[in-house]
Amino acid sequence: MKKILASCFLLLAIHSVIAQTSTQKFITVTGTAEMEVVPDEIYFRVTLREFIKDKNKVLIDSLEKELSKAVAASGVPKENFMIEQVYGERWRRKKTKIAELYSSKVYIIKVSEPSKMDDILDKVNAESIESVEIKNFSHSKIQEYKKQLKIEAIKVAKTKAGYLLDAIGEQLGGALEVTENDASYTPYYHVAQYSNSRLGSVERASYSDSDYADQSIGFQKIKLQFQVTVKFAIK
Repeated sequence: MKKILASCFLLLAIHSVIAQTSTQKFITVTGTAEMEVVPDEIYFRVTLREFIKDKNKVLIDSLEKELSKAVAASGVPKENFMIEQVYGERWRRKKTKIAELYSSKVYIIKVSEPSKMDDILDKVNAESIESVEIKNFSHSKIQEYKKQLKIEAIKVAKTKAGYLLDAIGEQLGGALEVTENDASYTPYYHVAQYSNSRLGSVERASYSDSDYADQSIGFQKIKLQFQVTVKFAIK
């Protein structure tokens, strides 16, 4: 009989806990935090191509050495100068209709600001540059900034829940559930390109509505935004 009574009390206790949990009042809010940062890691893609000078072909090895020296002279670390692709023996037909073979190489150069790339290109023979473009950019402290934003977002959520409950005469309790909406950031920018017309000069394509065409304005910023959804108990 005692065992039966003990079981009954246990069942009543469990039922009481479930009932309290199911009637727990709560509020769910979303906090958002955002910031803009100026990139300090900018990756340029540079394509060098062999060309004819004084009836002699200037070989890709010579062009690579010139670019390498320019990179070093501009203070860019060696590890930030990389080969991305090699195009061997591409066909190009000259005005004389004689088929000639030209090789080219694609390099990635990582710099901290756009003006550094201009400094490098000024030290390289314009005839060797087939194209230059911005591959992508980021910030060296991007993970730290993400962490800061997530902390700020959850604080915003708590503040929001507090004043909403205060408006209806309720008190904020502890957090019951936290959901992190970790959306990746996507920097938008206009690609700045240099294209060699092979007419003896390098033409720089116009910067359409670009924030970094004028160095006094600065480079296109990266916009970071994160959201955190929090379920709070209502006392």
